[in-house]
Amino acid sequence: MPNYTTTSGFSDLIGSMVVTNNNVDSYTSNTQGVGTVQNLGGTSLRFNVRFAAVNRTYNINGNTNGNGYSGNANNNSPSAGEESWAATASTADTVTASAADIADVSTADAATKKAAN
Repeated sequence: MPNYTTTSGFSDLIGSMVVTNNNVDSYTSNTQGVGTVQNLGGTSLRFNVRFAAVNRTYNINGNTNGNGYSGNANNNSPSAGEESWAATASTADTVTASAADIADVSTADAATKKAAN
């Protein structure tokens, strides 16, 4: 589940999100907090997001672009404003080794070296 940093002409959409297989698992605005996401399906990233304190649903369409997505967002207001929107991968999935795992590898490595001599 890669994390992405999001940017947009709509300040409510600046923040972060988590995506799995073109489905948004979560979306957090820097100003509005956690949003409610509705994935719309398809071959690209298509979803709606709504924040409790904002009386509108944002519709976002994005295509893969390098290490993220780029596209547009519509605020579904009476004037139906549209702005650019993008998401850039911010972290990779990581695996953390425990001290015990490292000690096991070191012990096995030492035994292998001793056997070779």
